[in-house]
Amino acid sequence: MPPTVTALVVAHRGADHLTRSLDALAAQTRPVDSVVVIGVASDEATTAAASSASPGALLASKERIPFGAAIGLAARTLPPPTSDDEWLWFLAEDTAPEPDALERMIETVAVSPSVAVAGPKLVDWDAASVLRELGIAMTRFGATIVPVQDEFDQAQHDHTSDMMAVPAAGMLVRHTVWERLGGFDPALPVFDDGLDLCVRARLAGHRVVIVPTARMASAADDVSAPRRSPKGGRRRRQHRQRRAAQLHRRMAYAPAFALFLHWLSLVPLAVLRSLGLLLSKQPGSIGGEFAAAFATAFGGSRIGPARSAIKRVRTVKWSAIAPLRIPRSEVRRARAIQREASLTRVRGERRELNFFSGGGAWVVLAMAVMSIALFSPLLGWTQIGGGGLLPLNDVGALWSSLGYGWRDIGIGFVGAADPFNAVLAILGSLTFWQPSFAIELLWFAAMPLAALGAWFLSTRLTHRPVLRATFALVWALAPMLFDALQQGRPAAVIVHILLPWLFFAGTAAKRSWAAAATTGILAAAVLACAPILAPALFVIWLIGVILARRGTVRMLPIPIPAVALFLPLVVQQTLRGTPFSVLADPGLPLAGTDGHPLHIALGFADGNLGGWQSLAGLLGISGIAPSIVVPILVAPIGILALLALFLRGTIRATLCLVGALLGFATAILTLHLSLSASGSHAVPVYAGSALSLYWLGLIAAATMALVALGRFSIAPATVAVAFLAVAIAPLAIAMPLQTSAVGPSTTSALPAYATAQAQAKPRIGTLRLTPQTDGSLGAQLVHGTGQTLDDQSTLSATSRTLTTDEKQLAVLAGNLTSTSGLNASSLLKHFGVSFVLLETTAGEGVSPASATEVRAETALDGNALLTQVASTDGAVLWSVPGQRHQVPIPPDAGGWLRVLVFIGLGVVMGLTLLLALPTGRTERGNLGRPTAAEVLGMRPEKRRAPTKRSARWALDPAPTVDNAPAADTDAVNPSDPASASDDGGADEGDRRASAPEQDSGVDPDPDPDPDPDTDSGPDRRGDEGPASSERLDGADADAAPDDDTESERAVAEGHAGETDADQDEPSRASDPMVHEGAEGGGRAQ
Repeated sequence: MPPTVTALVVAHRGADHLTRSLDALAAQTRPVDSVVVIGVASDEATTAAASSASPGALLASKERIPFGAAIGLAARTLPPPTSDDEWLWFLAEDTAPEPDALERMIETVAVSPSVAVAGPKLVDWDAASVLRELGIAMTRFGATIVPVQDEFDQAQHDHTSDMMAVPAAGMLVRHTVWERLGGFDPALPVFDDGLDLCVRARLAGHRVVIVPTARMASAADDVSAPRRSPKGGRRRRQHRQRRAAQLHRRMAYAPAFALFLHWLSLVPLAVLRSLGLLLSKQPGSIGGEFAAAFATAFGGSRIGPARSAIKRVRTVKWSAIAPLRIPRSEVRRARAIQREASLTRVRGERRELNFFSGGGAWVVLAMAVMSIALFSPLLGWTQIGGGGLLPLNDVGALWSSLGYGWRDIGIGFVGAADPFNAVLAILGSLTFWQPSFAIELLWFAAMPLAALGAWFLSTRLTHRPVLRATFALVWALAPMLFDALQQGRPAAVIVHILLPWLFFAGTAAKRSWAAAATTGILAAAVLACAPILAPALFVIWLIGVILARRGTVRMLPIPIPAVALFLPLVVQQTLRGTPFSVLADPGLPLAGTDGHPLHIALGFADGNLGGWQSLAGLLGISGIAPSIVVPILVAPIGILALLALFLRGTIRATLCLVGALLGFATAILTLHLSLSASGSHAVPVYAGSALSLYWLGLIAAATMALVALGRFSIAPATVAVAFLAVAIAPLAIAMPLQTSAVGPSTTSALPAYATAQAQAKPRIGTLRLTPQTDGSLGAQLVHGTGQTLDDQSTLSATSRTLTTDEKQLAVLAGNLTSTSGLNASSLLKHFGVSFVLLETTAGEGVSPASATEVRAETALDGNALLTQVASTDGAVLWSVPGQRHQVPIPPDAGGWLRVLVFIGLGVVMGLTLLLALPTGRTERGNLGRPTAAEVLGMRPEKRRAPTKRSARWALDPAPTVDNAPAADTDAVNPSDPASASDDGGADEGDRRASAPEQDSGVDPDPDPDPDPDTDSGPDRRGDEGPASSERLDGADADAAPDDDTESERAVAEGHAGETDADQDEPSRASDPMVHEGAEGGGRAQ
């Protein structure tokens, strides 16, 4: 009896596609015997298109039902099959078989009675020479892979026949077998429906074949296959659906004894896979991961009916299909081939940064030599001091001071740590054997590190080596950097070093999760050092979010690390009524000379114009001269920055100047904002950190003007650098001339006698008395060898009230330094005071401070409780004989809140670091599925010889051509903004996120959307990606990494349990910040 074929066509709302599909069906050389069209929530145009083809039956469903459910509904309207020669052919509006497709498949099944299911080769809808899919396979542990996809079709795979499964779209199945199997599993509405049906058919004793000579175009228009959309919401939803399908099959295929163990592993595996998703830069898929796990575990499972359906039809053992499973070695080999082909797609879009050949290394080296020369007086010392510099505690104490707990400053209290402590902990860990030595290294490395960061940031602006060097030099010679170095302000120095890196990563954040996470970490570090920058950086972040468009989802989480670091301090400052005190400078409160708006505009934070006022006085030209000379020296940079507004690239220059304006406004604000106190003096917020932001925006705009000037830029660039070098000369030579506040220091701020005692008794107390300029006396309790930088707390520096203990300490100090009848022995013991130190730095002459000093020294000498034991140029030390009582730190200081804050910080920062780390898996997964034009344009991949074991699975990579027809290259436009993704998943931007700009000599566009997600979306049929099944090419950017543990593999052994164990090993790490792309907002061209 000749075979009969009934075509079941599912239509939705694609009239144009449906017309092509029905025309292709009518053009078959072997006509179908009947056609049934079922419209699912179809519109009028689609219904009209279906009616015009005069099908045998036209069905309609008002609800949008999945493809498998629609096929089942149409099949139930057919009369029951009477013989094995009746076939069903599953089509949809987004499938168009070639004229001989059905004939080829019928010829194949006619000579093989054991074949129950056959499928065609799927090619691209618009480019028939692009092979999109050829069958579905399964690994040893049940993970789904598509062994052949996205290749240039030259019939290289036409020898393939037996496959584990074929896609549901285009599937030709015996009607009797369809009825016996019960149709598609309703628990698999989107993914793995064809795979599951074919597995059940094979377990029922039938064969499944692929017919490569039967070709069918597939548009993947969300009818028979999910749309290949790069949009974030769709991709996240598809990841959840793929994972849910995989977990359902895992539970359905597992043997009874392992079912409970699989159920127990669902949620723990979701946690492990979520960490892997962070590593693979796919945080947007984490929600779907947990949703799928919880839905499978607790969501009213359909696992029972699925297991019953398998049990009802199975006539062979699971081992019968084992030869069709792809071995792990072949999975790795095929993935390597696909990865190499994918890398080829982007290699032509990037250029090397040429750090060494482009002069970057020479600039850094020059700044290093200059730094050694200027700070040579510090050579040979292991510690420096002066200004705001203090020693650091050991590494253990540095890290234990984070979060919430005991603040060992003064009498001590329980409170939140300054976020700056985290920066100090990292810095001190670099020289863990002597953390304080890291401060000295920072001073020597500040200039070369600043030049290094600026040079890399300049690659975003220009490819010209001269202009990159100019940018780096102007940043490394910035007045505010030298001011911070000479005043001893480590926080401001670190801000100046980190700001270029912050914007280097930030400009790529909208295209790359790794860059976004790095930006978040750098922003947290910058704000920890300079909280006053929070409003300005917040505005810049808002501008970035607005301009990011489809990359907004990556920009939004950037503030999270900073929020986590500051939250305990913000809460505590708010509860005590001083919320704005969060903006106070961290570290030792250090007063400076009053600044002036004009000085701020010139880049100088103090009122001395960077030493020019003092130099003018020495030269006898004081007065107005410095106010004329310095503006002239700085003017070239300002003129170039303003000139950028009238040259090519106006919009980008405007954005740079907006950043500069925000920094300038913040610096002006600091002139009127005093939040901390040092003794009796209010300490204004330091303007230098805000000036760094101002300077960065200014020189970025100036560099863009130089870019626009082209060949005429050399002269103004040279003048700007030369004039700036002269402008900072008085600051630069301050240390060789011994006018700097910074210099070599000992390991303790206390005299040697007290230090020796503190070595044996770390909690021994010293009452430190400091005469104030207004005649008052400052009193501070110091433990051990003296204050350390990490002990400082803005909670203490900004406190407006005294505690009871602080009032008692003031009473003790007042009575010790004046004639009094108070017996201070009880208070000395209460506070554990063993030494009293009076600082004698008031100098000679008559002043309130010197009078207080004399009075205090006289009273202390005459106090019977004290014995003078040491006297130096700057201090006098008295001992309290017999008093060696130590006041211990309260046990469990901070209690449960300390643990909670520490865990919260650890989780947030740990996850951010995972997301920021460059990984080989990111490199593979970020490229996405190639468009038809990319497939046609790829060069032949390198081949790896298959192992002997997997020789039968050695599917050769598709040959490709370099001279693809022009018509095909327009099939998909990869630069179309419509193809960019707003997904939280990984994308090609993770590879080229840090791509710098080319200076093409034309007006650069204002940071256009860089087409971050070129992935055209996952192919539906069995294409689960690493998240839910094995993939050969890592095409799905939302795919999760390996989740199988050894215990899970043990459970899976000996049965068809579904796991992901066949994921290949992560490839070598790749740093996304090593290549450059085309100029124009980092967009690769």
